[in-house]
Amino acid sequence: MINGLPYNDFAAECHANNAKWWHDLETGARLERDKGELIMLVISEIAEAMEGERKGIKDDKLPHRPMAEVELVDAIIRLGDFAGAFSYPLDRPAEATLPFYSLPVNKGAALLRITKSISKIHDMCNNHWTAALIGEQIRGTLDMIRQYAQHWGYDLDGAYREKSAFNKIRKDHTAEHRKAVGGKKW
Repeated sequence: MINGLPYNDFAAECHANNAKWWHDLETGARLERDKGELIMLVISEIAEAMEGERKGIKDDKLPHRPMAEVELVDAIIRLGDFAGAFSYPLDRPAEATLPFYSLPVNKGAALLRITKSISKIHDMCNNHWTAALIGEQIRGTLDMIRQYAQHWGYDLDGAYREKSAFNKIRKDHTAEHRKAVGGKKW
């Protein structure tokens, strides 16, 4: 669970919160987003988390939180949005327990292991694995991120709530700013 939500509900919430990124700015038509591009955006968040760990700095959007914590949240938001957009099932049976992933004790090595897990999602999509198996890989990756955060004392749930609220009022996420030169197009 993330923020008290089962993973499928979390994915639906993330996708609903990010609906504007799935529609053409001019026509409003639903976009066919490239899965490789979307997975690379998740990986970029993990790379930013690594920079936060390496430099030991605070986040620029939520300056009271460590950058690594907020970038991990950005990664889980992107994974949730991805799963919600493509209807990958993430919940496991109620009797199932959270698997233990033996992440390296080195932060960089642990983040690399998470990045490899993210990359495998793309490989599975390209090789036409079933939605259930892709969902299992996404869920496992979310679990790894949660375990990393727990090990290093990061508050993913609190940071998720704050970052989700912040993203709803960001000027650089408005259509006007996205259409401008240098704006976020995707």
